Amino acid sequence: MWHSRSAVGSDSTPPRFGSCGRMALAAIGLTAVFHFVPTANASELVACDAPGVLNTFDAPLRGLARVVERSHEIRVVALGSSSTEGTGASSKQAAYPARFDREMDQRFPGKDFQVANLGKGGELADAMLTRLVRDVIPTRPALVLWQTGVNDVISGVDVETFRKTLLSGISALKAANIDVVLVDPQFYPRSAGVARYEDYVAVMRNVAHEQGVPVFRRYAIMQHLISSGQHPVEELLWKDKFHLSDVAYGCLAELMAEAVEADLKRTPGAVMSAGVASRTPISGWSPSSAH
Repeated sequence: MWHSRSAVGSDSTPPRFGSCGRMALAAIGLTAVFHFVPTANASELVACDAPGVLNTFDAPLRGLARVVERSHEIRVVALGSSSTEGTGASSKQAAYPARFDREMDQRFPGKDFQVANLGKGGELADAMLTRLVRDVIPTRPALVLWQTGVNDVISGVDVETFRKTLLSGISALKAANIDVVLVDPQFYPRSAGVARYEDYVAVMRNVAHEQGVPVFRRYAIMQHLISSGQHPVEELLWKDKFHLSDVAYGCLAELMAEAVEADLKRTPGAVMSAGVASRTPISGWSPSSAH
């Protein structure tokens, strides 16, 4: 069954997109993005800038564009580990899938994006592949956001094994005519001491390029947010200095929505559906708000 927006998918239960409440089941040049930080002052705005070279997809989301053009309801699955589930966020509504959901609704007026949060902390790519085939593909979402890699590299999974898992998942999604965006590992200071960490980041980009699918460059974007002086690393990471904070989840959700919107506007058929300037913040947002 599909879970409510505040729930998290299990490893044995497929998502179901309901009409009551969005499921937590569910740029070219310099992009300026503003998001609400869920603090005591929910109206506080924080700027997140990323150059287009880091936040422009190299491949079109043609299937998603067709769905956006033709349908009111657009189903999206966010598959991943703890940074999809929302570890470190102040609430499930502050995790990136729920915030991406709200961002896409604003950017495409009259459309109803339903983003399912199927994050499971600590999960490796091969277990995600199992859930992808068993639980996600049968529900026929328009888009899968597949965040993976960090647990594999930390656990010592061979990079070639990881690459083959990615290829299998992409192949299964292509066979089902479902678009996918890969989301690469997060940046955190101790990653410099993890053997082959950047190799995993590179292999995700290489596989995405070879297979003609987009990759959201989370690692490089987080590095840019820090090196540009926009946010110190302590502001982007949770107290464990590994998982993400509300600020990071907000920045990444907004920048991902920006990249998806820009991709759809470049794809024939979806241009007329996008009607809100991407730099407009969500008004009245609070951590407890839900659709």
